[in-house]
Amino acid sequence: MGFSSSNLSAAAYGYSFVVATTQESINASMQQYLSGIKAPEIMMCYIMDQNGNPQSIDYQTLITQANGTDPFSVPDGTPVTDPRIQNLSKAYFMYAFKAQIGLPAGYAPLTPGGPALPNIVVLGSSTATVQFNLTCSEFQVTEATYGPRGIANWLNQSQPAGQAWIFSSLVDMQLTPNSDYANLPPAVQAQIKNLGGNAFSVQQLLFDLDNAALQSTPTITGVVPGTPLYNGLQSAFLGPYMTQLKTNGQPVLGYSIQQSTTPPSSITLTDLNFEVNPYMGTNGQPVSSPTTDQQGLSSLCYLCAANGVQLPVANEFSWNWIDPSEESSYNGVVAINRNTFANFFETQLYPIVSKCCFSPSVRVWLSGTFDTTVNYQWGLSGNQTPTVNMPSTGSTVATFTYSGNASDQAGLNGDMGSMTLTPSMNATVVFTGKTIVITQHLVIYVEITGTFGVTLSGNVVDITYTDTYTLGVDASGSLTATLNSVKTDNSVDPSTNGWSNFWGSDVNSLMNDIATWVQNFAATNFTDIPLNTVQSFVFPGGNTFTFDDVSFSENQDLVSHITYVQV
Repeated sequence: MGFSSSNLSAAAYGYSFVVATTQESINASMQQYLSGIKAPEIMMCYIMDQNGNPQSIDYQTLITQANGTDPFSVPDGTPVTDPRIQNLSKAYFMYAFKAQIGLPAGYAPLTPGGPALPNIVVLGSSTATVQFNLTCSEFQVTEATYGPRGIANWLNQSQPAGQAWIFSSLVDMQLTPNSDYANLPPAVQAQIKNLGGNAFSVQQLLFDLDNAALQSTPTITGVVPGTPLYNGLQSAFLGPYMTQLKTNGQPVLGYSIQQSTTPPSSITLTDLNFEVNPYMGTNGQPVSSPTTDQQGLSSLCYLCAANGVQLPVANEFSWNWIDPSEESSYNGVVAINRNTFANFFETQLYPIVSKCCFSPSVRVWLSGTFDTTVNYQWGLSGNQTPTVNMPSTGSTVATFTYSGNASDQAGLNGDMGSMTLTPSMNATVVFTGKTIVITQHLVIYVEITGTFGVTLSGNVVDITYTDTYTLGVDASGSLTATLNSVKTDNSVDPSTNGWSNFWGSDVNSLMNDIATWVQNFAATNFTDIPLNTVQSFVFPGGNTFTFDDVSFSENQDLVSHITYVQV
């Protein structure tokens, strides 16, 4: 199994390309990102309106209305008779929180030897059940509980080191018209379905998870349910968090994604969706009770459409993108549909092949006294239109074919002379293993008949180029290749085949002239395929991943292992 089984051209799939990363690598990279992120500290404060409902208020405005009292500076359990509590009561203060998204203190890797932080992302059985565990590097919540005479109890607590307050939600990551995603404002939809250079980054994924329409109200772990702290977090944080998400889709704990640039991909991402691929058994079905290691190898798959084609519906793949033996070496795979890559290659090859698709012209006529002189004229015009076929299966992914024919004669039924010129051009492209094999075969057949039926004929050009490109990939996703080119020349040379000892010298001389001209003409147009034809391809995702070990799958998808760059 593994990426050698990739078969994106199958009827069940049809995606232009797929980026698949494992749960284990997503969490490792996201924790690395969160450990170094410099996210802004967010404060949100609420007072009671005339109807007793919470109303948002600016932090500094609240302090002014509370006669200079900062709710975050009033210790937990402060007596309600304290002047600061009285000031906040007169301002009708209800609750407030301040938080900063990031890796909580007291956990590895920030604290060597500290406890392991639970996974930030847990891939469920489907895209609709992705668990997101929101963590903060700092979190403080304050809440006033009112009685008949004002504030009756005061809560002010901060997240302790090594005992994070984790907010867990099930996130629906289906980016389709019939999902909750469709209910978000267009601007937020565009931010989530980022089709730019950072579409596959962990930063973008974190943004998506914290923006997506959540299936469930988050639950809180690390705090005992029913305690004043638990209740305070629910009212002071989860209430505003859910309200803002459902109102405009923007995260409460705001942060931005900085776009970066690398060499642009050769295929343009125009649409995407997500699919969760659980760990698959040898039968192509999800393992019912995966081990921890197997769960870590389940994949989040970006299903991608390129160059404006319609994105097919999401379907689970029947193979694992990363096998256990590859787990320590790679984070995932980028797979290019064989048809997508073949279409790219066809575009590159077409002008090279068509240059050697020749339209022939022939004219034979009589002149002189009593029309006894036979005249011959011939020509070849390149850049004709070959027939292109793109087989849907098999190692041959593209064929180019072209043939032409021109003939003329002079005299009664050509008894004074005739000429036929028949060029043909064929090319095939084969994807197999780590190689692309391009075979070009150019044939130009000439037949000349002189007076009294003297005839010469043969393939004056019969040349085959077999170009084998052994593929590699550099870290940024650009294909590399080495070229081995073999030329096979079976052309007929009339001056050395014995014809001149048998047939009339005039016909032999004419045949030599024609052969020499045709061969020289073909030589200036027919060459091996330049190396840069292959090396011009660049994988998508170069901003996010380093690439390694490129090859074709058993079904001719172009696949490469990937590793997240340092984030």
